[in-house]
Amino acid sequence: MFATLTTARMTLRAPRPDDATALTDAIGNYDVVRWLGRVPYPYGVADARAFIDRAQPGKTWLMWENDVLIGGISVGDELGFWLARGAWGRGLATEACDAVIDTYFADPAAGPLEAGHYDGNDRSARVLIKQGFRYVGTKQVTAKALHQPLLSRVMELRRDEWHARRTYRLTTPRLTIRELGLGDVPSLIRIAGQPRVAQMMFNITVPWPESAAQRWVLAARYRGRLGFRAAICRQGVLIGVIGIGQVPGRSTVTCMYFIDPAHWGQGYAKEALVHFLNDTMARFHVETIWADHFDDNPASGAVLRHAGFTPQRASTGTSVVRDGPCATTIYCLNRSDLRAV
Repeated sequence: MFATLTTARMTLRAPRPDDATALTDAIGNYDVVRWLGRVPYPYGVADARAFIDRAQPGKTWLMWENDVLIGGISVGDELGFWLARGAWGRGLATEACDAVIDTYFADPAAGPLEAGHYDGNDRSARVLIKQGFRYVGTKQVTAKALHQPLLSRVMELRRDEWHARRTYRLTTPRLTIRELGLGDVPSLIRIAGQPRVAQMMFNITVPWPESAAQRWVLAARYRGRLGFRAAICRQGVLIGVIGIGQVPGRSTVTCMYFIDPAHWGQGYAKEALVHFLNDTMARFHVETIWADHFDDNPASGAVLRHAGFTPQRASTGTSVVRDGPCATTIYCLNRSDLRAV
């Protein structure tokens, strides 16, 4: 059932015999292998074939990006993962863990999930902490590549903690703001695929293909951390989207939103933005947030100023449905200036 998983940027699938050479090339780097307990160094094709022979579909996956093998991940008694050296620093391990942990807890009988990392493996530690894992102890593990035992820091993720990181719900006087899911894709295509909406966004086309909309949802699902978009609903019907996230590689936090043109002029964007930012800036300890809008969208500027944003400078921005760069205005909001709910 879970032999193949799809994320925003990757396909995770069960290892196949013809993957042996690609697997050898991807994992056979000392910077990768030194952090893995059961992987020898040097790593050869025979090692790859042996791994593939014992891999269990639905519990072991190779990570592919644009038909290039970039890593592996497994879940059984514990969660384990690795990335090829050239794929580090892009959030791909976090993206793969999101999908595999969801698969693990899809089994209602699944108990707490264990994981761990060696002292000094700060990259893996950050990935696991993002998932909600907590430290519960230590154990000795034999590092096959290093030919010596090492201390592993043991971590655990419980079902209730996982579930809390998959559910977002906020109620305002007229709206409900909740996590986005793939079931929202038809409504998103109908709303965001309109020229009046798409031209105010950066990467939404007209029309908006279902596959692209699905990737857009998967790229920013709620996972209990910054970097998610949520559905704005009126009487149970999706009428817009709102989101908050960090600029890749920087600490800058930004927000975005759009509303179905059928519901423009009724104050829903203002209501959603004020309540959403009051919740998320407090929840994630955000002190400053940035936003922008195309200058031919003054209504968006009114929404931002209502929330407490102030204009900072003129700039330019692009949209895939516009011809070239267009004038924009950049805004900033300090938490102390945010309108109270």
